[in-house]
Amino acid sequence: MEKFETERIYLKLLEEYEITEEYLSWHSQEHTGYYSSSGKKFSKDFLLTEMREGKNNETLFVYGIYFKDNSKLIGNIKIGPIDKRHQISDLIVFIGDKTYLGKGLAVEAIKICNKVAFEQHNVRKLYGGMFKSNVGSVKAYTKAEWVIEGVLKAQYLVDGNPEDRILVACFNPNLYDLQKLSNNFLKFDDIYSK
Repeated sequence: MEKFETERIYLKLLEEYEITEEYLSWHSQEHTGYYSSSGKKFSKDFLLTEMREGKNNETLFVYGIYFKDNSKLIGNIKIGPIDKRHQISDLIVFIGDKTYLGKGLAVEAIKICNKVAFEQHNVRKLYGGMFKSNVGSVKAYTKAEWVIEGVLKAQYLVDGNPEDRILVACFNPNLYDLQKLSNNFLKFDDIYSK
């Protein structure tokens, strides 16, 4: 099976047998709330069905993130759903094993997965969004060559209080002049210095 490597991690398509109790436990931890605004319950059946259907119709690919030193599965990164008509896709990174959080591994995973999405899956633009309070996630994406496209004001309710959604995107460098595009986007400090 094809691997995509960085200095400290590698990605490969996640296998069904790897959806273990430990993997499922990641999806029930408190920090999962930052990765899913939908409130979905991530049961084994849900995750397997999503993987199978996505793979079958080639619109969703779940890659495991493995720490190279010990080949331990520490999280996942998902390309999809891919809108083939418009050649766009969501891309979500999730470091599930909390002992690997805060080490810059998500940045490495996003950078390599950008390339996978553009070169393997014919995507021209990747997009995503997260809670404004999830500063670590916003930083990870912007360090991985993503831009802040905008802010959806008061998009979420967190403990009854409105919270903004930060919209991020990455454009296929083979199709876009990134230098020209960069003038049209918000800077991290534009949002977080207020």
